[in-house]
Amino acid sequence: MDRALVWLSKRQKADGSFHSLDHLAKPRPPMRDEPGVTGLCIMAFLSRGHLPGEGPFGETMKRGVDFILGSQMEDGLLARQRHLYHGAYSHGIGALVLSELYGISKPENDLQHRRVIERAIDFSSKRYSQPKAMPDDEGGWRYFRRHGMSDSDLSVTSWNVMFLRSAKNAGFEINVRLIDEAVLYMQRLYDRNLRTFRYEIHSETPELNCSRGMAGAGVLSMAMAGMHQTEMAQEAARFILKYPFDQYTKPAGYEEYPCYSAFYCSHAMFQMGGKFWCEFFPVLADSMLSAQMDDGSWIMREGADIEYGAAYMTALSVLALTPPYQTLPIFQR
Repeated sequence: MDRALVWLSKRQKADGSFHSLDHLAKPRPPMRDEPGVTGLCIMAFLSRGHLPGEGPFGETMKRGVDFILGSQMEDGLLARQRHLYHGAYSHGIGALVLSELYGISKPENDLQHRRVIERAIDFSSKRYSQPKAMPDDEGGWRYFRRHGMSDSDLSVTSWNVMFLRSAKNAGFEINVRLIDEAVLYMQRLYDRNLRTFRYEIHSETPELNCSRGMAGAGVLSMAMAGMHQTEMAQEAARFILKYPFDQYTKPAGYEEYPCYSAFYCSHAMFQMGGKFWCEFFPVLADSMLSAQMDDGSWIMREGADIEYGAAYMTALSVLALTPPYQTLPIFQR
């Protein structure tokens, strides 16, 4: 993990961001680097106990945090562009990192930091209130323009819920109804036939709707609500164990994002604890360590993670290995 952090520190750009897309990505229109990937990188450093302005990665982290703080739009969105997909994730991830950091240690620029978080809370609240075409999508978050059949999905919703919970833990005023109704929405995502959580309720691609990643997101969300002992959380955890991460760099079945899935599943299974964690983590850790590149990075062989670059993959890999350290308040049992 420490080799990975050294590698990440060398990938930082002059403006404090970390490369979001590189030569590994498929050809696509030019995009700015977003605070989402930078946020994952900063969170990776935090997960090993490092802080901005302190220690070997202090300046790296400080520049990264400043980049995130400077990425907020007038309406509170934490993103450099209002992209259909990336903006929604950048907001949730970037805001989560800022609120976690605020709760861990008082930042140097306390007033600016606090104001950015408050505006991010307002933005998440307004996005939550957007009308939904289907009543069972109430309580969730989605992209900035209508996409497919659903107006909410588990992936975007989970980042917003983590952010709002983190902000509440850090002392910010949060409308608890947002979190409570989001938990109800995520419970509706549970498929009693497949015994796991779905990406969305209304899907045009049902074969992609259930993955290890969404099982992990559902279990983690239930655990954060104190519901890790429920039948749905237990069954989804068993679903994860059916598809072990014994080949870390390759997707399982129809899964598109093995790296993203490992992050969610690792934190979910740590929350479940006991036999779930003991059976899950050794397989993941052995597979990940054998797949690590000589320079300290991780690069997937297959799957859509590749499109977001090596910094993204390496940051998520570090985060998948660090649940036992319990340095990030949002992931503490």
